Amino acid sequence: MPASVHAQPVRSDGKISIAAANDFAQQLTARRDDQQMVARNLLLFPPGIMVRGIFFEGLSRIVAETHGPSAMAELLARAGIGAKTTAFRSYPHRDFYKLYYLSACLLHPRAPMAEALRLVARTFFPIFKSSLLGRTMSALMGERPATLLPLLARAYNLSVEGNEHHAELAGERALLWRCEVEPVEWYTETFSGIVEGAIPPDLTVNVNVEERSAQAGRARYHFRITW
Repeated sequence: MPASVHAQPVRSDGKISIAAANDFAQQLTARRDDQQMVARNLLLFPPGIMVRGIFFEGLSRIVAETHGPSAMAELLARAGIGAKTTAFRSYPHRDFYKLYYLSACLLHPRAPMAEALRLVARTFFPIFKSSLLGRTMSALMGERPATLLPLLARAYNLSVEGNEHHAELAGERALLWRCEVEPVEWYTETFSGIVEGAIPPDLTVNVNVEERSAQAGRARYHFRITW
């Protein structure tokens, strides 16, 4: 990894400059076009959106378990976000994305960013499920997609301030998921990875985008999920 620990951190509680976004993106061991998209995503990210610290905790566990605690400490330093791993506190969502991009490059260095993010996102639910809170919640969710996915949508509404998720069944083996989220590239890959990781491994799940629109700093998606 390039040694850019001392780069100016990208702040998530207000607007950021083009220089700061580019400075962060250039730390990534990613293709040039992927670096440019990361910088664009950071500039487009709505300020003020907060996310539960459990998301940071999950990423920290993934990296620490595969590359060791020192690797995780380095990523946190490079992202300029500190050791934010307390599940029930809220932190800037843009900070999570910074850690997400860094982790994707570390964990899947030869994959394009879109695929690396999807692969990392597949680990989110299993990691959450192995935690104390996750064991309790997953017991309530069950393993049937028709039961689990609507509850997952509700959990996301509680976990990410400013995002809206709604899920409704559309048949015995289909579900419509509508959401309003941050207008970033690769959200589809992230969402697909999360769903793939939540569905029991003996089932094959398909996530299709039926509609996407963006305006006023928000993106709206209609996903159709089948299994």
